Amino acid sequence: MEPDPNATVSGFCGNWAKAACSDSAVLACSGADKVDASLTDHCVLSQRDFCETLLPAKGYSSQFATQCLNAVKAAYSDGKLDANEIATVRHRGAPCNHLIKGAQEAGDLCSSDDECDTLKNYLCVFKSGEGRCQIPTLVDAGKSCSALGATCSTGYYCGVDEACVESKGEGDKCTDSFQCDTGLECTASKCVARKDPASCTQDTDCPSNVCDIPAMSDSGGCVSKITLAFSTGICEDLR
Repeated sequence: MEPDPNATVSGFCGNWAKAACSDSAVLACSGADKVDASLTDHCVLSQRDFCETLLPAKGYSSQFATQCLNAVKAAYSDGKLDANEIATVRHRGAPCNHLIKGAQEAGDLCSSDDECDTLKNYLCVFKSGEGRCQIPTLVDAGKSCSALGATCSTGYYCGVDEACVESKGEGDKCTDSFQCDTGLECTASKCVARKDPASCTQDTDCPSNVCDIPAMSDSGGCVSKITLAFSTGICEDLR
């Protein structure tokens, strides 16, 4: 039997880097007219280091590594990243959120997916602002979210009557931030923007979950997608 090329974090991140450093990504981020081996090599080294920052010190498993690497390759194939792709390649979102066997048991409190046994599909499911390790089940608007693993679809939250209700928009009354839409927080009993959309510092500041920060800058603006270019901050880990 051939050895598993993703058996270790080092091996996995080496393959992550190769998947990320497509010709399109290397060209866009380098500003060059054509791809050569040195540009690709620099990209691979940079992305390998970046990948290693995304993984915790313990608990890694290669069980779902191939699915993750395929998603990374697809995301970087055309030099453009939408919100879902950015979640995958910058924050290890789905399907890359199934790489860790966390220490918490089913039903235990958690603050992130990696604390749960993601290899058995347990993730940190939040209700009323509290996270517990459960196997999530997506629930549509108006449906019951009383089941332990029930999670409301995007734009909704589990209300006091344990049904999925629409997230509150900017200016709406609230009692906690989990009731507010993405990019908003509950302050003085109203949902308000965490940051000025024109001056975000991280993706979670934005309703779109995408903050486009120029290279060599500490802040940027909220956008729906990012097109890779030499001046784009994401490219600092791709060259």
